[in-house]
Amino acid sequence: MAFAFTTASSPYTAFAQIEQVGRDVTFDVATWNIEWFGSPSNGPSDDDRQVQNVRDIMLGSGIELWAVQEIANAGRFQELLTDLGTDWTGELATISGSQRVGYVWDTRVVRKRSIGHILVSFDFAGRPPLKAEFEITLPDTTMIVTLINVHMKAFGDASSWARRVSASNRVKNHIDFSTLASASVIFLGDYNDELLQSTYANETSPYENFLNDPANYLVTTLPLEINNQFTWIGSSNGSNFDHITISSELLSSYIPGSANIMGGLNSLIGFTAQTSDHLPVFASFGSSVVLDVDEPDIPVAFRIDGLYPNPARRETNISLSIPGRSDVVVEIIDVLGRSRKQHLFSFSAGAHVLSVELDNLPSGTYFARVTGEHGSAAIPFLIMR
Repeated sequence: MAFAFTTASSPYTAFAQIEQVGRDVTFDVATWNIEWFGSPSNGPSDDDRQVQNVRDIMLGSGIELWAVQEIANAGRFQELLTDLGTDWTGELATISGSQRVGYVWDTRVVRKRSIGHILVSFDFAGRPPLKAEFEITLPDTTMIVTLINVHMKAFGDASSWARRVSASNRVKNHIDFSTLASASVIFLGDYNDELLQSTYANETSPYENFLNDPANYLVTTLPLEINNQFTWIGSSNGSNFDHITISSELLSSYIPGSANIMGGLNSLIGFTAQTSDHLPVFASFGSSVVLDVDEPDIPVAFRIDGLYPNPARRETNISLSIPGRSDVVVEIIDVLGRSRKQHLFSFSAGAHVLSVELDNLPSGTYFARVTGEHGSAAIPFLIMR
């Protein structure tokens, strides 16, 4: 599926193929802050074009469930649902003022069981989390997942940081001390802060509480931040504000390393002016074995295919595919972004398995980052002593 981005000041039209990142055999979920969606006075100036672009991205991506933020016009949201077709539907928050959060989903795969606000408090800047329970039907299984969609307090001042810290703790407590404690939970949205450290005065991240509980949570998007793959592209510096955290109940179905950004959209002329200053962030759940059956002998991309055992103890093995001969650096990185071990390998094109010793590293969440001449990739794993 191709579509055009144009600028009012130029007749030039840029065409690009939307990357299909979701697959029929997986459950694919995304979070996307669609900058002031539908607002006549803020964000992209051409609201008709914004609606069309968002529709094309949602349909072309193959993602079945979207958690969206910053929906400013309920009428435009309904227009989007109509344009998506009869197989799609969605709901918006009822309390979120001029910037609502909401969900959009493909009814052929996703069925709503319940939806409603939780934790209505000052900490969430008038945008309380929207919790929804969905039933997901895949070709070989059915699963129940609960999503908590947030648009946290913005800005890099002390008060805003403190409110994000409090809000993050409220979300975690709500999961830990309710019936969700044993449920499959996805906590996602615009966190409005980074993970390794806060955008405010290099303070600790408001989401350190989730990072420091690896037995119960995995922040799937941390490797993106470690690799400087920005989700917010509103300035030349960029930041990582959009994240997906999953509870341990989903670890067995999460496809390792699948959390990613639809980064190709950033190369489209006019994307930030016509669609959003945030890129969609997604993750996939299902069987990684199914995804690999049709791969060619010589891979077309540099990637990590898996890591085992996970949890690891004294060593772990990283399955790697590279499209050409390359020197490869393997780093073991802790949740604070510190490189704890480094190894250098040299490989020809193809599939390889790297064994990495983990002696002297304490229990916790780590990331294996592999960098070569053809790219870089990272994958989370646990060490348990």
